[in-house]
Amino acid sequence: MRQKFLSLFLIFSFQLFLILPGIFHEPANAGERRGHKAHHGGVLNVIGKELGHIEILVQGNTLEAWFVGGGQDTGRSVPVGAIEIALIVILPDKKQKNLILRADPMKLAGERLGHCSHFIAQAEWLQEVKEFEARGEVVFQGIRQKLVIKYPEGHDPAHKKKGP
Repeated sequence: MRQKFLSLFLIFSFQLFLILPGIFHEPANAGERRGHKAHHGGVLNVIGKELGHIEILVQGNTLEAWFVGGGQDTGRSVPVGAIEIALIVILPDKKQKNLILRADPMKLAGERLGHCSHFIAQAEWLQEVKEFEARGEVVFQGIRQKLVIKYPEGHDPAHKKKGP
């Protein structure tokens, strides 16, 4: 009986060893970029000279955005004073679309309209788009900043990709 139990235990342990890495592994586009972690499964876009980031996640016709800290501090929410943020989205075919991010306060974190780090936008055309660049402006940590959003690769001017 003891030997049977030990055999079952070893088999179960080995199976867990094989399965667990796959469960906790994030896809490359959803997680870490140059040591920065996108905690909501999106892609990070630097604000200013890495004053902070806007993390973007597109699912179906919904775009979610979170304002988070700079450097390695991407797990910290940074509320902004906006209720809406207007974006001009440039599609790969060079067509432009307007998109409005609307504040969606995380109430459990003490956020409210006008002091919010989470924003949502919805548009049917988002379902068809695999990549885009968007531009806008926001007052982030008291400083008016230009937003440059590149999806799905993210935007970090300090780590520009070098050509072939």
